[in-house]
Amino acid sequence: MELCGSVMTNSKYELFRLKCLYCSIESELKDWELFIVHVKTAHYCDDEDLKINETKDESQDLYCVVDAADPAIAYGPDEFFEVIETSNGEDQWMEADSNDVQYVEDATAWSAATGNFSEYGPGGSSSELPTETEVTQMQELSQNHIPLNTDDDDVDCSDFFMSEDDLAPPKKPGRPPRRTRPGQVFKFKVSFIRSNPRVLHLIQAYKEHPCLWNPSDEHYQDEPARNMAYETIMERMDCKANVLFTVEELKKTLEQLHVQYTLAMETKQKGKLVGLAARYFAKCEYLSVAPVVTPRETEEDNDLTAIKLNFKEENLVTSSFIETYANYPVLYNPAHEDFGSIEMRADAYRRMAKEFQPVVKANETDVYIAVNKLRRWLYDAMRRLKSKELIQKCSKQEVQYLQMCSFLPAKGSESQVLYCDYCEKRFHGDYNLRVHIVKAHEVGDLPYLCSFCPRRFDRQVDMDRHKLRTHFERKLKCQYCDKTFAVDTDLKVHTLIHTGERPHICDICGKTFRLKLLLDHHVNGVHLNIRPYSCNMCSKTFRKKFELANHIKGHLNIRDKKCEYCDAAFYDHSSLSRHRRSHRSE
Repeated sequence: MELCGSVMTNSKYELFRLKCLYCSIESELKDWELFIVHVKTAHYCDDEDLKINETKDESQDLYCVVDAADPAIAYGPDEFFEVIETSNGEDQWMEADSNDVQYVEDATAWSAATGNFSEYGPGGSSSELPTETEVTQMQELSQNHIPLNTDDDDVDCSDFFMSEDDLAPPKKPGRPPRRTRPGQVFKFKVSFIRSNPRVLHLIQAYKEHPCLWNPSDEHYQDEPARNMAYETIMERMDCKANVLFTVEELKKTLEQLHVQYTLAMETKQKGKLVGLAARYFAKCEYLSVAPVVTPRETEEDNDLTAIKLNFKEENLVTSSFIETYANYPVLYNPAHEDFGSIEMRADAYRRMAKEFQPVVKANETDVYIAVNKLRRWLYDAMRRLKSKELIQKCSKQEVQYLQMCSFLPAKGSESQVLYCDYCEKRFHGDYNLRVHIVKAHEVGDLPYLCSFCPRRFDRQVDMDRHKLRTHFERKLKCQYCDKTFAVDTDLKVHTLIHTGERPHICDICGKTFRLKLLLDHHVNGVHLNIRPYSCNMCSKTFRKKFELANHIKGHLNIRDKKCEYCDAAFYDHSSLSRHRRSHRSE
């Protein structure tokens, strides 16, 4: 079976159109035969074997796929192809989350070759819908109370399974990746158990550049040659498979390919490699000389995490957190009367943090981050528990924690869906909605609160970067001077001062800059004369916000930049730097 198209529909399921997965071609539903002809002619793949329909039993023995950015987990054979094309329907789009990923209320992925319909739930770490096979398996497990895939066969996990109502798929599936042009596929997962011509294009393109995978190649350590190879692969994938990559995305995807090859090799050694997986493995035979890439283990908490949950062994923090979380149904039970109230939910996080104070000193944001981690682990562990072959089995302690989490709804339910009270847009997660309310409606405060100071942020990555720079020891030292930094990017930017590199060049005057930001300020302020910041005390305008702030200090006679060698004080840092030069000359 080859998945080649999508059915686009509006929220009322009144209009339907077919859309090619590989380009922007669309057609009416009644013209499906011509649509198939288009796919077979315009997006031809050289592997004729892939046109044979694979039976479900044939591919059931190998179903391990790994996202390079996620922990190693096992998936069922119907869960991999998550690409759902977008539609131009007026009533389909909803507000994006913090990563600017757009959501579609109603979307149905369609296999044009067989006419089979299958629904895909919201993507991401906590919102994929269970397939029909998964639901059936979970219901059977719930009835028979049979523990699967644990390190201890005697573990009793009869209390942790969800009810049949919890296992029912939600009514509103669908969340496609954000795209930057018609027909573009933002990303795809490399899988050896589902037919995907894009994977074949990637395998062939990768094979043509041994400098990326063959240690004996003369250009294996040649960074310019490797970068050129990456660019060539990206160009080919754009042209042949209609997939746009950044260099980092391509590297992660190639890592997935190596992991799939390693898993297929292990399965072949057991004598279980058959069907489509065997043919994909044969096409990747050239990777036998490449270094072995193993699936990544689950990421541990870093130093920035206040509530450090550990599900591998019994500990007070994890047990207490689950018990405390169970006392706040407003955060996980959609039937609760205040479930949709963002104010009541925020208050619940604050009260939960206060109640958790005797165990760990944490604020509301720390609790929110820990809740998300708990839910991600739960749904991953449930999937691993019922899989036939596992990369990492559920331990006895994990099963005990699963039993403690039996109060949580099944994955894919509406337990994370919230609606804006001002515009009725739909969001997954409290903080995504709160950021929208602040930015779109100018109500409330940004959600992410620093654990050490009152500063707030709209993204966790910005908050973590602030903590490193302001509240933690600077462990990264410059190799040219004694300065230290907390963030790797800050060190790289500083190193450019010593090396003299100025990679960003103005196309108008040829002036060079260390930072892209400085180049943008130069072009906007000098060549385009864009000066958006104006003083309300005089008629002067400025290119940068800090220049306006320093100018206002001059009006107010605020001299907070003081010289360490004398009593001189200045409005801005540049004036202080010029003054310091006089001391050096003396």
